[in-house]
Amino acid sequence: MINLNRQLGERIKKIRKTVRLTQERLAEKTNLSVEYISRLERGVAQPSFKTLAVIAEALDVTIKDFFDFNGPVSFIDKKQDALQKKEYINAILSELKDMEVHELTEAYRIIKVLTGKMS
Repeated sequence: MINLNRQLGERIKKIRKTVRLTQERLAEKTNLSVEYISRLERGVAQPSFKTLAVIAEALDVTIKDFFDFNGPVSFIDKKQDALQKKEYINAILSELKDMEVHELTEAYRIIKVLTGKMS
């Protein structure tokens, strides 16, 4: 259970930082204390479903996104979704810059397979 609390807290923190909110601002939006937000993000606090719903609404996500520890976040607000997409593209481009041609060829092939555009 402790590991689950820590994973949940890390996920909430990651989402909070993605939407560029401080703990203080999230606390204001949720009527929770900064101390509680901090304890939650460290995996010390165990939130109720009601608390998770309030935090999810403030972060513009669903509760399900908190428990999909490795998956992408599906923001309800499409502007936030577009921002996250741009961040992923920039991160991918950053990785591609240092690759050799044969590695880029393989990366391109994988992308084509993932998008179903294999020729």
